[in-house]
Amino acid sequence: MSNSRMTSIGVGRIVTRHAPWARWTAAIASVVACVACGPEEATQSPHDGTTTSDATTDVQTSTGEAHATGDTGTETAVQTGEPDDGSGTTGTVEESRLPLVIVGGALAESNDAVHDAVLDRRQGAGPLCILPTASESPEASMETMVGRFDERGGAGTALGVLLTVDDPERAFEPEVVRTLEGCSGFFFTGGLQSRITAVLRPEGVTTPALDAIHQRHFEGAVVSGSSAGAAIMSDPMISGGNSAAAMDHGTEPGGVRIRDGLGFFEHGIVDQHFLARGRIGRLLVATIEVAEFDLGFGIDENTALVVDGDVASVVGASGVVIVDTTNAVSDGSGSVTDVRLNLVGDGDEYDLKRRQSSVDPNKLKLEEDGGTVPVPSNIFASWVLLHLLVDLSRSGDSEIVVPAGEHHLTFRKAPGFAASRHAGEGVQGTPAGLTLGPVLVDVHRG
Repeated sequence: MSNSRMTSIGVGRIVTRHAPWARWTAAIASVVACVACGPEEATQSPHDGTTTSDATTDVQTSTGEAHATGDTGTETAVQTGEPDDGSGTTGTVEESRLPLVIVGGALAESNDAVHDAVLDRRQGAGPLCILPTASESPEASMETMVGRFDERGGAGTALGVLLTVDDPERAFEPEVVRTLEGCSGFFFTGGLQSRITAVLRPEGVTTPALDAIHQRHFEGAVVSGSSAGAAIMSDPMISGGNSAAAMDHGTEPGGVRIRDGLGFFEHGIVDQHFLARGRIGRLLVATIEVAEFDLGFGIDENTALVVDGDVASVVGASGVVIVDTTNAVSDGSGSVTDVRLNLVGDGDEYDLKRRQSSVDPNKLKLEEDGGTVPVPSNIFASWVLLHLLVDLSRSGDSEIVVPAGEHHLTFRKAPGFAASRHAGEGVQGTPAGLTLGPVLVDVHRG
């Protein structure tokens, strides 16, 4: 980003030393103590074993799904390993091709495309290992996801590995490590992302269990996760906070919370439940202020960002909002202009190196209707950003200024702006498979 970032946060990358026992147990104790505290309280969702990881207000839909009403340049390297492909042979895996399936939460049991994306990227003859570490009810979450994958792949397709804050010592046990070393892939359920990092990477250092997961990933095994299991993919990660607070306080106390993640996804910082919970404010602030990244990925519910090397594809019911601050300009007092935004929909791809979208050629152009864009009263309420982007795409207007608490955001159609869709209706009555951009966003704080 041009000029200076609003704030720089020095959070270290993954290191491969093991945590001293005293520091590790202290980290576990702090997370256990915080499970009942306010800002990161979790609320269980029955769909994919996920729980929400923020202090949000949830309403139950008729399906039982919890929805919030509002959220108050990788280099190519070669890794030599011994993938368990059943042949006993030694192979090499290009690090740039290591697979990830990052799900934005609320994964519906009927979403075959996302479940299959995980199963199709397994490596070796072992089971897909389900890690319910984030969950408030880990055994139930584990059983749910084991059942889903077994239903698709047959009995024994998935195996639950119970690593929890209630029994964190298991992250050091040789038997657990051997089990993880034999997994063909991994799926982290949702819940509270700080539970995952407290067990697997306490105080910023790795346990033998995390070492084993990283090693299998280097060998080609897919790493996947939903909700909190998506948030931990980047390092650093977003661990909580809502958009309004982020606009007020940035990444300082009271704003969006940034902590160590697990570092499987090196291209940018990840957010989840994105459009459904109005998280554009916190992703903008995190991407602007976190020094490690200039890309942010807001993955919506029941949708996955599927990463195969330097190409990411979108699969599922909704889309992924990608925020790029490469050419953004800061005025030094908290306001930033020219943040680039794209919405990438189902069936489309995003080149992580070139930072360009590729649209499914079978999609239809979203036609303009000549109307004006209504100004929303709360851009951070559920689904409001999605509807705003649809209205802007269809409108003859070139920009819209919207209030954001004591601040405001400007959304402008950039040169080359285009919008396309699948036939039919998508989430919240919007066009199916919607892809649009680029949009330039100006963040005016204060």
